[in-house]
Amino acid sequence: MMRNALKNPLLIGVALLCASTLAATLADGTVKELSARLQAPQVFFLSGLMMAGLSLMAAHAGSRVGMFATTCLRTSAPWLMAMRSLATVLASLGFFYAIKLIPLAEVFLFVGLMPLMSALLSRPLLGETVQPAAWGGLVIGLIGVAMLFPEGFSGLTAGHLAGFGGAFMGTVSLVVSRMIGRREMNTLVQVFYPNLALAMAAMALLPSLWQPMAWGDIALIGLYSGLLFLARWAMVMVMQRLRAPVALPLMNVQFVWMVAVGFLFFGEVPAMATLIGAGLVMAAGVIALTEQARTERKARLAQSNHVIPAE
Repeated sequence: MMRNALKNPLLIGVALLCASTLAATLADGTVKELSARLQAPQVFFLSGLMMAGLSLMAAHAGSRVGMFATTCLRTSAPWLMAMRSLATVLASLGFFYAIKLIPLAEVFLFVGLMPLMSALLSRPLLGETVQPAAWGGLVIGLIGVAMLFPEGFSGLTAGHLAGFGGAFMGTVSLVVSRMIGRREMNTLVQVFYPNLALAMAAMALLPSLWQPMAWGDIALIGLYSGLLFLARWAMVMVMQRLRAPVALPLMNVQFVWMVAVGFLFFGEVPAMATLIGAGLVMAAGVIALTEQARTERKARLAQSNHVIPAE
């Protein structure tokens, strides 16, 4: 049974997603500390170079043991890779300023909007339909998101707007990642180019923003880069195994990590409405996962019952 579980793409995708969201949240906590002292381009220039370097090192090591057939410098979908790279740069900027200006638990509001955005994008870009049960889950998730603003949207700030922009571009990046994954088996190429693009875009703004850094800040950027490298690599593998309308609702488990990191390291205590709303959003993820499992089970059953006619 354990061997079959290890071969199940759905279970592997869920496990990778949990690991990715945990690593991403720890990276968010690190960059929140850095954002109080450094500007985004300075952080992204160094972290982008570090993550691109980690991609090269991992690709070289993987090719030596037969894990990868090519290096991470080759892609069979250059235009899609350019689109994903641009979306990643814009999403990174949006989330950087959201994390800087608002509590981590409120950043979850915009992570919670990503499943609805993915549902709207998946049909025209991926041809993946969203089943009625999954739409029901998305509606529940949207109600949960609305509960995070019990006094209405009049309290929106620049941090919230940055988070919304980051969420939209992040959704575009992940949906395009699934498009690339249909024709590109090398997962590291999807980590290398977006992070290289992030470093190059940040470099253009550095002359007017660069300021001296302590060794402690450089070490934090190194930690942030390592965590985010693992998060992004794992998420690419998730998008190869799970449909976008399923993967993104499941990302709402990140709220648990965000509350824990915000409380332990920054003393942030979420309001009761935030907790209730987050519970609804996470329930939407469970509904989406159940729907995909049911659909895949029906497909396997239909395939096993298919009889090939005798010649």
